[in-house]
Amino acid sequence: MSMSKLNKTRVYEVYDEIINWFDDARTKNLMESEYLNLIVNAIPPKSSILDLGCGTGEPIAQFFIEKGFKVTGVDGSQKMIELCRKRFPDERWIVSDMRDINLQQQFDAILAWHSFFHLDHDSQRNMFKIFESHTKPGGVLAFTSGEEEGEVWSDNGGQQLYHASLSTKEYESLLKNSSFKVLVHKVCDPECGEATVWVAQKI
Repeated sequence: MSMSKLNKTRVYEVYDEIINWFDDARTKNLMESEYLNLIVNAIPPKSSILDLGCGTGEPIAQFFIEKGFKVTGVDGSQKMIELCRKRFPDERWIVSDMRDINLQQQFDAILAWHSFFHLDHDSQRNMFKIFESHTKPGGVLAFTSGEEEGEVWSDNGGQQLYHASLSTKEYESLLKNSSFKVLVHKVCDPECGEATVWVAQKI
């Protein structure tokens, strides 16, 4: 068994190992644009974005930066954040596990895109307290999940990466109990790389 498969709780350490593969493999064509534009239209111009699990900053953070939004990116991978700082030096980049953040700030939008699903079930449940405390009233939360409850490992750049998902019913309950209403829930969107997408607004 590889070291990465043993490392279920700190997937970002695997990303440090595969950063070059990831940066090359990560599509930059913004197949997520439908959801990103939904966020843009739901929040004030030039407002604040918290990107949790921001990776290398491309293309998600880049999309918002180019539209004049102020981005704070968080990632547990030191190497990912170093690349973000090089590419977008005017933004705020933080090396941290998203489960540990307490930024004493609320944002107009939070994204946990293709990152939230690397957390185990209990960690995902606990993240909703962080989402709630870091989102302004009327702000938007967007994240991707699995299509059904479970845990899987997948090969990425020759390393095994952990993924987990709660059930649709539990996500709906967690969002409601954290003062969010669901705007969009799309399962295995073929226009977005088969991603299962959640977009919710804090009420």
